[in-house]
Amino acid sequence: MSEKANFSNIYKFYDLINTILTLGFDKSWRGKAINSLTGTSVLDLGSGTGASYKQLLKYETTAIDPDKKMLELNPFENKVIGSAENLPFKDNSFDNVFCSFVWRNASDTNKALDEVYRVLKPGGRFVLLDMTRPKNSFLRILHKIGTFKILHLIGLITFNLKEYRFLYKSLDFYPQPENHLKKDNFIDLKIKRMGLFDFVYLAVFTK
Repeated sequence: MSEKANFSNIYKFYDLINTILTLGFDKSWRGKAINSLTGTSVLDLGSGTGASYKQLLKYETTAIDPDKKMLELNPFENKVIGSAENLPFKDNSFDNVFCSFVWRNASDTNKALDEVYRVLKPGGRFVLLDMTRPKNSFLRILHKIGTFKILHLIGLITFNLKEYRFLYKSLDFYPQPENHLKKDNFIDLKIKRMGLFDFVYLAVFTK
């Protein structure tokens, strides 16, 4: 994925857009993903403004995001500016890496996955929740039309068309998760689809 977007321009609206695109189910799906966590420590990868804050309160959470403005609104106490492709942590640092609705924005998911593996403790989990396109070809067309209209309309209204066009295109940056995500060095990988059109997926990697 070679395109870039300046999320500093839309940082106040990013979580709202995820809520709209998930038809308001982002919180409940995030809760289901969090139920897959183990141990006590969590790296909230791509934490942004801290949409997962309340649901991760019982964990020792470190928030990381490349966008400074987003982190300024993030309520987590431990916050670090950084990217998924170059995590500034020692090997075997966390029981979990949690990532919700931002993985498709990573510039190099292979390198990011290697970094996630490195910072996870043995037996730790990478819990990944994100949007994609439906597998069914007809539903995929409907989903493309709907998301195109919604995101471009918001982009025009907020005068940030470039960023919202990026978010629309990001749903097609990578192949379907069943084809794109690989177990590699992890001992286990389970992928589950969620949502009316199965356009949301939950992947749980175990180191």
